Amino acid sequence: MKIKSKIQWGVTWLAMGMLKRSLKYRISGEGAGWLQHIPVKNVSIFNRVDFIVEQCRDKNVLHIGFTDHPFTRQRVNDGILLHLQVKPVTKLLLGLDNSSEALAEYCKATGDDNVILGDITDHYPLQILTFHPELILLSEVLEHLANPAKAVDILYNSFSNGTRVLVTVPNYTGLDSLASSLNKTEGIHPDHHWYFSPYTLCKLFDDKRFQLQQLHFGMFYLQHTVINTVLKQYPFNGDCIMAIFSITKNETI
Repeated sequence: MKIKSKIQWGVTWLAMGMLKRSLKYRISGEGAGWLQHIPVKNVSIFNRVDFIVEQCRDKNVLHIGFTDHPFTRQRVNDGILLHLQVKPVTKLLLGLDNSSEALAEYCKATGDDNVILGDITDHYPLQILTFHPELILLSEVLEHLANPAKAVDILYNSFSNGTRVLVTVPNYTGLDSLASSLNKTEGIHPDHHWYFSPYTLCKLFDDKRFQLQQLHFGMFYLQHTVINTVLKQYPFNGDCIMAIFSITKNETI
């Protein structure tokens, strides 16, 4: 780590400690009644890419919104498109996206045509349903949808009991969001409709239809970048929330 970066993280550590102590009164007394605790143990913070790759290892994976449109060509050329990082470790990988332009661009750039055009807020094509994925990768998608609840309903109705869903969404208390708010502004992608918290994400994937298996926080780092000590001390301020849910239903599809 460069000297400048070490100094910046050192200042961040001191500032976070002071802020934590100075605002503790806000979550005590009457304020404590609003606190919601994460309903799983061993919550940690990971490099987002590394975590996703390991969860996809040796599985049949359906990757929704995989082209990262409109940055498809750039991410392919730079070697950082998540779909291509996941592909070598899976048994089978199928990509689903709602942009025909991005699909054509991806196929031309990679020679990989194991892709399908579809809209998860409408229905899943038959090719997807017969694929029977073990894991559905839904990474940085829900925040782009005007109605994410509809997409979750369709997902639940389309796949069988036990299918796992790996969801990642922007964290409402990420360091960038905190820094922006303290400077009277907001740092957000202009195409996003929503922020999420662990509590609101679990409301979306409710416990009557989904079982929460893991919940962690992640950083938008390049693959194999190590999480530093400061972030490990404040995992709830990671860039994103990463959760694994399992579909629960009595009948199978």
